[in-house]
Amino acid sequence: MREVVLIIIYNHQYNKNIEILEQIYKDRFSNIYHLVPFYTGEKKNVIPVYECSYHFQGYVSQGFKSYFKEEYKHYFFVADDLILNPVINEINYTQHLKLNPETSFLPEIIGLHQRKDFWTHVVGAFKWNVNLPGVEAKNQLPDYDVALQLFEKFGLEIKPLKYLHIFKQKEFPGLSKIKKFKSYFLWKRRLYKNKNREFHLSYPLVSAYSDIFVISAESIKKFSHYCGVFASTKLFVEVAVPTSLVLSSSEIVTEKDLKLQGKALWTKEQFQILDKYEERLNLLLNYFPENHLYFHPIKLSKWNTEL
Repeated sequence: MREVVLIIIYNHQYNKNIEILEQIYKDRFSNIYHLVPFYTGEKKNVIPVYECSYHFQGYVSQGFKSYFKEEYKHYFFVADDLILNPVINEINYTQHLKLNPETSFLPEIIGLHQRKDFWTHVVGAFKWNVNLPGVEAKNQLPDYDVALQLFEKFGLEIKPLKYLHIFKQKEFPGLSKIKKFKSYFLWKRRLYKNKNREFHLSYPLVSAYSDIFVISAESIKKFSHYCGVFASTKLFVEVAVPTSLVLSSSEIVTEKDLKLQGKALWTKEQFQILDKYEERLNLLLNYFPENHLYFHPIKLSKWNTEL
């Protein structure tokens, strides 16, 4: 048995993608599982999960007993719309990701106070309450001071948030010029009055792009547990996954430590890098850029998936 398992996470029930992804990865990974919402089919390696996609860290927890084996050294999670560089397989993944048996991987770790632009999930993290009614979760996490020590071990600071982290700059569509000017003036005045105000998190939290992560055997049980706690208390996944990893890991590698760099595509201009592949999956896999760790998102429903 190989020492790594590939676990593919589906935000939605795209059952048609299961066989396509099996074809992509079957010659590279001997052990493959799929975490699929509300799956009712017969495939043995597809695990049904029941959680909102905004909290898909809960998939990790719900599927744990199905994909966990003592023999595995690492648990390699990827989104179903993320295409991993074809050069990476179960034999060489540790070299490409610079992993040892105690090391986990996440593309990045960003303090919430470090975010330059308004991100609605910073607001969610600020408002997050572990004491959610009906959920007895508080004692399932390390207490604040212990968590802070774990963050400090990785050189991570938890600083207060600023006004613009919590309150988005106002837009005033549809108003007359006079009303728009008045509204803008009032908003600027509130901003000035609150420019030195500090907003403190109730618990140490960080953020990260979380459509690919690799968890060591040493960390997987605690990581899975914390993911479940954060899912049950409705913390957004791109805060929950990195925070769970910091709380559970002894060593973490990020993309800044690697030669291969991931390519996340969000704008029309960024997507132009895919034009040369003509939405043909075989071309993407055969001519994948050597310097990229992955492309995301690749919506397979829009591609010719004949291999």
